[in-house]
Amino acid sequence: MVFDWLQSIAYAVISGFAEVLPISAQVHRLLLLKMFGMGAEPRMLRLFVHVGVLLALYYACQSNIIRMIRARKLARIPKKKRKRPLDTRSLMEFSLWRTMVVPVIVLFFLYDKAAALGDNKILMATFLFLNGLILYIPQFLPTGNKDCRTLSRVEGILMGLGGGCAVIPGFSGVGASLSIASVCGVDRTYGLGMVLLMDMGIVFCRIVWDFIYLFKMGLDPMGFLVFVSYIVSAGLAFAAAMLGIKLMRRLAAGKGYGIFAYYCWGLALFTFVLNLVV
Repeated sequence: MVFDWLQSIAYAVISGFAEVLPISAQVHRLLLLKMFGMGAEPRMLRLFVHVGVLLALYYACQSNIIRMIRARKLARIPKKKRKRPLDTRSLMEFSLWRTMVVPVIVLFFLYDKAAALGDNKILMATFLFLNGLILYIPQFLPTGNKDCRTLSRVEGILMGLGGGCAVIPGFSGVGASLSIASVCGVDRTYGLGMVLLMDMGIVFCRIVWDFIYLFKMGLDPMGFLVFVSYIVSAGLAFAAAMLGIKLMRRLAAGKGYGIFAYYCWGLALFTFVLNLVV
């Protein structure tokens, strides 16, 4: 099944936004398919879009990633031979990121079973409504100032479990993890930085699943124009994800992400009505 150019563009832009915003990327893709009158999405297109989003996340988090890599390399050098002080904060951030990513990877082994829940639109609408609640509650909590130096391993695991919610259509791994971070008292801007790093793990897991599916089902013949449309879609997904990250950073520095709760509730109502009329 192949999308036309307009469908591919819409799919790429909406997927790019949804992967980095605290809304469910899976739901948006499923609703797009419903609106396009199609039962399945081109997995190769989905793979290209996920690669574009992953590149956007890497570009946005590049400074943090380089800092953590340098800190780990320096930590391997014997103390007497080090030419500069050890960056302990970056090492602690890497430890926190690793703690967050482990639950994400484990929960993605349930990806296929959880994705089947998307066939039930009432259930999907319910999950969207709950996702809105998850985003709405933190605005009533005081802003914290915790970072990697004061967060416990248990809190890191809880944030990772929130990220693992991305396997369930209707829940956002980014949104759940950010809300758990707020409940734990994490500084909002710092928490967003760590969650974006974790989101790289989520998108990478999606890419692995795309590869597994394509390997099992085999590659369909693909024309030159289709390949070009996939490349363009990856570029659009990259741009949309970068714009979404910029929006998230602005909201983190402002009043938070409560506005997305109303969006999720509206989308839940739309999904419920769509189930009745289609």
